[in-house]
Amino acid sequence: MRLRLYDGAALRSAAFVAAAWFAVALIVIAFFDPNVAAAGWLVGFVFWMQILVGSLTLIMIHRLTAGRWGEIAAPAIEPAARAVPLLLVMAVPLFIALSVIYPWPHRPAAIKPDVLTYYLNTPSFIFRSVLALVGWSALAVYLPRVSGRSGQLLAALGLVFHALVISSVSIDWYLSLDAPFTSSSFGAGAAVSALVAALAWAVLWAPAPEDESAVGDIGGLLLTTILGITYIDFMAVLVIWYGDLPREEAWFVVRNRMPWAALAWIAFLLASLLPVLALLLARVRNARRPLRAIGGCVLIGLACYDSYLLASPAGEVALVTALIAIVGIGLALIGVFLNGAAGLFDSREPADAR
Repeated sequence: MRLRLYDGAALRSAAFVAAAWFAVALIVIAFFDPNVAAAGWLVGFVFWMQILVGSLTLIMIHRLTAGRWGEIAAPAIEPAARAVPLLLVMAVPLFIALSVIYPWPHRPAAIKPDVLTYYLNTPSFIFRSVLALVGWSALAVYLPRVSGRSGQLLAALGLVFHALVISSVSIDWYLSLDAPFTSSSFGAGAAVSALVAALAWAVLWAPAPEDESAVGDIGGLLLTTILGITYIDFMAVLVIWYGDLPREEAWFVVRNRMPWAALAWIAFLLASLLPVLALLLARVRNARRPLRAIGGCVLIGLACYDSYLLASPAGEVALVTALIAIVGIGLALIGVFLNGAAGLFDSREPADAR
């Protein structure tokens, strides 16, 4: 089953025009404060990367496991996955603004010289990012074109590739903002967060009749992944608290003031606590309309979480540019979906082909 999320030339044009205005707003802000504008773009880029790459990951998982849930989610996650190559374009402003966003291009004394020389430098950062984005794009283009056992093999290899690169780029895009802070569980957390984002996107937009039993499967998967990311994040905080290392604690001290502390609580409530409590109820987990509300709630919570992680070094004003970037990129992607530009990477086989 393959459905367009929306249709209509007027709506498509309106989405592109509105996205252009949001882009102009960011450019104007960049003239006055490049750091704030770049930090906002980073939040928007990472937020939508989670949805697009998470959708691709769900398709690879479904190719190996099958199940009615993938067919129900396909109208939402297939267009998102086919838009993954657009992340290469979205990453260009990030590469241009590296020295504005991140501290390590200025070789701070807090970071070991050998780390700066062999790993945390501009050429290496761009190489790792491009490698991940090109690999994901190749999977988005070729996976729907391969069916049968060959498709399953490609999906399996794709999941291995994803597991490797998501750990690397998540450290680059997120944690290197506060180098030398490190977290060995952060890559796993980023991978699960992408699944949460894609499943929330699926329950929000995928059409399905109210009596479709597989809707409950997607609700169950969303509950499982939310519990997973909550556990990973809780254990990371617990280990850092128990270890009582000043280098690690400094990351939290910076974010332990307003509005960041409030943003963290909002993210926890919207993306974890409230969805878990709701999804534990079978009548909510198996019903289409409540799931839509939960999907929207989770996506808003993830946007707050990404802003908490990425915008704080640039200051409170970066929350405004983050909102501009998230909405602007979202409008542009909606225009892409409506325009059928996702069809630039169209497939001969459905994403759930076995």
